[in-house]
Amino acid sequence: MARKGSFIVFEGIDGSGKSSCADAVSKILGKNRDVIRTAEPTDEGIGAFIRSSLNLIPEAEALLFVADRAQHTHIMRQWVNDGKIVICDRYYASTLAYQSSSMNGRSVGIEWLKAMNDHVIMEPDITFLFDIDPEIGLERVESRGSKSKFETLEYLREVRSNYLKIAKERNFVIIDASMPKEKVTEEVLEHISKLA
Repeated sequence: MARKGSFIVFEGIDGSGKSSCADAVSKILGKNRDVIRTAEPTDEGIGAFIRSSLNLIPEAEALLFVADRAQHTHIMRQWVNDGKIVICDRYYASTLAYQSSSMNGRSVGIEWLKAMNDHVIMEPDITFLFDIDPEIGLERVESRGSKSKFETLEYLREVRSNYLKIAKERNFVIIDASMPKEKVTEEVLEHISKLA
């Protein structure tokens, strides 16, 4: 059955500007369409627990991300079927890119992560990867204030490498996130305008 709405995902390392662009695109598209701007991990239930839990082992954290995604996908699927444009800031590729990268000498196997996610996801109509040099991304993060445990240069370099591999495998649209914000937004909107 053809979808009535659209499902659009924004991915990228910390400091890539994806969240700012998601806000801008949501406002612009929202002038003529019913747009829902959402994000993962979610703000309630499992997602809120993930945000508050700092000492989970990687496998437990990955399972929680997938559980949060399963619930979130169920809701997003309803929105899309109702004809809404859903813009999601992070989705399954974030779990693949981040959880398979080594932190404190530990990581989770990417094939296990893919298998778990494949059972719960809804395939996006288009996924954008906001690609940026991790050094620039970290400078942006540091200018905002406190950093999360994921925001170290060596770790983000590995995450970026993983993202680029996933983007190639899954046909993401790669955006040069070092461009001015207005240019990034313009390029994203141009790709969205081509969706059937």
